[in-house]
Amino acid sequence: MASKKLIKKKINVLTGELLTECFAFVHFYPETKSKQVSETMWAIVHTRNELLSRINRKIPKEESVRSFYRNVKTDIDEMPALMDHFIG
Repeated sequence: MASKKLIKKKINVLTGELLTECFAFVHFYPETKSKQVSETMWAIVHTRNELLSRINRKIPKEESVRSFYRNVKTDIDEMPALMDHFIG
């Protein structure tokens, strides 16, 4: 199992890359879908904050450590899908 520090770093790097892509999209296509892009950026930041707070909390007793981190990894892998609704 990776350490919490490495998981948080992965989340922050992915969030930074996704936000950079959003800024680049707005820069190169200023006339299109700026409201959708800003909503997507807020969703990315909200997801990042939610994931980090979940990792910092104690793991519930009814959930095993392995399943907890498997769920976190699944949520991390779904973050790029947030951008699909405006790039298309």
